[in-house]
Amino acid sequence: VSTQSTGVSLCVLASIVCSLSPSDREKFSSVFSVPIDSLKSAYQVAVARNILQLPSLDSVCEYVVSSNELVLGDLYYASHIVKIQGCQISTDGVEEFLNGELAADGASMNTLFKAISSLSNFGMTVDESVADKIASLVKEEDSVMAHSLAYLAAAALPGEVSQELVDSIEDIAHRADTIGNAMSFEGGLMETSMFLKGASVLSKKAGKAALTDQMTQKFANYIVSNKDKAGQSNLFYTLVGLDALSSGSLVPTHLIVLDNSAAISENQRTLKVSLVNPLGETVKDSTAKIVSAKGTEGQAIFTPGPMAGGDGSFEVAASQLARGVFSAELGFELPSGYLAPDDSTVKVKCVLPVELKHPTFKLIDVDDSRVVLSSDLSGGAAQGKADLSTRMIFDFTLADADGDVTLHQVFVRFTNVKTKQNVYFIAQADLKKKYTVDLNFRSAAGKSFGSVGGEYKVDLIVGDATLPQAMIIDVASLVLDVPDSKEGATAVSKQAKPEITHMFRQPEKRPPQIISMVFTGLVILPAVVLLGVWVKLGANVSNFQFSLGAVGFHGGLLAIIAIYINFFLGVNMFTTVKCLSGVVVITFLCGQ
Repeated sequence: VSTQSTGVSLCVLASIVCSLSPSDREKFSSVFSVPIDSLKSAYQVAVARNILQLPSLDSVCEYVVSSNELVLGDLYYASHIVKIQGCQISTDGVEEFLNGELAADGASMNTLFKAISSLSNFGMTVDESVADKIASLVKEEDSVMAHSLAYLAAAALPGEVSQELVDSIEDIAHRADTIGNAMSFEGGLMETSMFLKGASVLSKKAGKAALTDQMTQKFANYIVSNKDKAGQSNLFYTLVGLDALSSGSLVPTHLIVLDNSAAISENQRTLKVSLVNPLGETVKDSTAKIVSAKGTEGQAIFTPGPMAGGDGSFEVAASQLARGVFSAELGFELPSGYLAPDDSTVKVKCVLPVELKHPTFKLIDVDDSRVVLSSDLSGGAAQGKADLSTRMIFDFTLADADGDVTLHQVFVRFTNVKTKQNVYFIAQADLKKKYTVDLNFRSAAGKSFGSVGGEYKVDLIVGDATLPQAMIIDVASLVLDVPDSKEGATAVSKQAKPEITHMFRQPEKRPPQIISMVFTGLVILPAVVLLGVWVKLGANVSNFQFSLGAVGFHGGLLAIIAIYINFFLGVNMFTTVKCLSGVVVITFLCGQ
């Protein structure tokens, strides 16, 4: 039996993959192998290939040598390339120019950072007194990027680092937005990666872990989630962030990732485990062992003890195979400065093939209880005919090397040779693990087959997570003779349904126009009579006496009318009575 490796992946603290896979590293390598078209591009290629530990490109040095202008941004890019690849360029007047940038009034934090980084990369002297300028300027600008650049600049200066600056790292981290299990700053990938890089180098120089494990892991989740983005710049800052996370200075120990997704079988009995950092690099000088690994019935799948291999890559062969999914508990001995996973248990799936055992395919005439066809399939698929008086019974068992088994997906498929229509029936297992499909065509012809007769191919389909692959077994070729419907099921389903015409209720017949006019006149008549009586009595506005009682009385009447109008418009009875109770009293008193 050949032995092949199967890899497993589990992130230490996160719920998502938190390191680069080998295919990710290949993609990054191809992106940073493109022709150079600018000094910035040359800088990103040089830094990225250095992080990935890839050979340097000669075209990078050729480009930087041809660019010799005294521009701060260009010198910043060139200094990194010179430091990484050792390119020989002219530095005449560079130190004087950079110190002039540092001494200039109104210099921004970006200017100080680039000037200090360039001087440091070129191996030139940087005055320690600029540290006070950094401390003052970072408080003035007080942005995430300003602090990130201050961390990078301060780490490049000689002497002790400012404790106040180191303590501010965690405070700035709290400004990040937390979404699910990831943390990032409002400025996106570049701002987050630059913060992690600055926090990493300053923490390393201070000899103190700046962030908690939980914070670092959430930042790692965000950085790695960007690994599939397009564009050289996005991938560059993804690498910068991962490089910072892999440095070991953001937390007391390194992050460890178990490389995780395991399945063993007869052809590949070996489980392979890798311990890697967020960049996907294996952890050197480490050992691993199997603590325990048992199947569902207590079988020892892996013998407890040391795993073969070293330097972050380990493997162990299964001592025996047992179908199912089981847990393997691992133990690690790691070099100083590394954090072993809190939960070193991985899920391992053992997949084994099964065989069809004791198949019996029968066609029975229900009317006279006569067996029309019986086959054990030893001579291949059975051949038969069926009609409405036929009953089909198909019995079988499934077995592996340890005996009969039951699986999750076992069913029989009927395929119409002409129309390609599929009909499925689930095979049920009894307590003795024997499967049966019992089908009466009298009831199934119309319900399941849509009264579509003809030649059908009968297959047994078996699927399960513990199978190497699904099984499809030819069982029979069956001619089904049923009364044809007027139209086949497929044809009927494609035809337009009869149009449905809705008849709404006819409106009630309206009365003649003369009746409506008379009714309207009768409604208006009381108002006309009222006005006539007022005129006969000599009522007019000029006779109105302005007094508190008269104004209160007539105002009360108007208020009562207004309350009634509101009642008809929608105010409920309780509110209406409350309003009337007060207005009526005032109206009554004023009327007296």
